[in-house]
Amino acid sequence: MSGAVSETILQEGGLLCYSFLFGIALMMLYDILRIFRHIVKHRTILLAVEDALYWIICGIGIFAMLYRENDGLLRWFVLGGVAIGMLVENGLFSPWIIRFFVKIIRFSLKVSGKVVGAAARPGKKLFLFFRKELKKLRKVIKIGLDKQ
Repeated sequence: MSGAVSETILQEGGLLCYSFLFGIALMMLYDILRIFRHIVKHRTILLAVEDALYWIICGIGIFAMLYRENDGLLRWFVLGGVAIGMLVENGLFSPWIIRFFVKIIRFSLKVSGKVVGAAARPGKKLFLFFRKELKKLRKVIKIGLDKQ
């Protein structure tokens, strides 16, 4: 024996690494969903629909990965690699990622709200002025019509 690793073992090792990274990517996709849920409050039914769609997308993605990388053969170590990748990302990176992006998005929404509010202030004053003048005009027209 020459001590070299067979080509099949190398391919399966590469597939395991790929499935691990794919699991991390799937969990990052779920992080995006969780960030969205922190920003926009949801009801239970919408949460269930979002989760169902997420898992359908995950299933299709895993199937496509197995089909492309392993000729459609189901290998349990691939599913294990995906699961471990998801667990690692969820345990190590997910809390930081979610907290960071929720803060950034909330800050940017707050700033943009202030900018829009400041830009709308002159328009609001103009609107109130015209509304007041139109009420006066309406009153004058009504009095004029009543005299006839």
